[in-house]
Amino acid sequence: MIHTAMNLGDHRHCTALSSCFRGKLCDQLMNRPGRPVAKGQPVYGLGDPAQSVFFLRQGLVKLTSMTEDGRESILRLHQAGDVFGDLCHCTGERREQAIAMEDCDIVELNFDEFIAHLQGNRPAFLLFLSNVARQLSSAYEQIQTLSFSSTMERLVRTLTRLADEFGVPEGEWIKLTHYFRQDDLAQMIGARREVVSTLLNQLRDEGLITYARKDGLLLRRAGLDGYLLSPEKSSASLK
Repeated sequence: MIHTAMNLGDHRHCTALSSCFRGKLCDQLMNRPGRPVAKGQPVYGLGDPAQSVFFLRQGLVKLTSMTEDGRESILRLHQAGDVFGDLCHCTGERREQAIAMEDCDIVELNFDEFIAHLQGNRPAFLLFLSNVARQLSSAYEQIQTLSFSSTMERLVRTLTRLADEFGVPEGEWIKLTHYFRQDDLAQMIGARREVVSTLLNQLRDEGLITYARKDGLLLRRAGLDGYLLSPEKSSASLK
């Protein structure tokens, strides 16, 4: 039996969500009234009671924490089709905060109802655990990157991850479907915005990215991968 105190992780991909929650729960999530959350507003805050999970029907949400020096750090991003907010039910309170990066439409689901569905659906439960394992692996890789990589390497690895999760082909480029500010990238890699701006300019001069204020980032994915394999470039470090 699944106990509600389990820390079960979260979903990131729409395909995983539709597979895991096909059937009655999926219908309920799609058809239930949602609540609008405006850009920049919190879905929940640090220390709030953790009694429910959230289905993001539209928009973009970031999960963040605060560093010791008071800076905001982005832990992960969630796009339409994702379930989030199911971390730390073992403690009964939120260990991170969720902020809308765009205007959002969000459906709230009581955690007991979420667990009840998994208890009665073994394939959904196994798929859910598989997704948890992938998330743990991704978190471990992120910790390694933040601990040992140069600032440039952290940025390039973050851009390739964004290309995988939010990118669509546009000719020889990959266009990110959401607009990410330099401040957002800085919060993802643990650097100052001014440093990120300098590094982005370097990558643009290399022909690996292009960006405009309205259009957002376009990336050359193969070029970024090659950059990581180039020792003299990936060792560049700006603090």
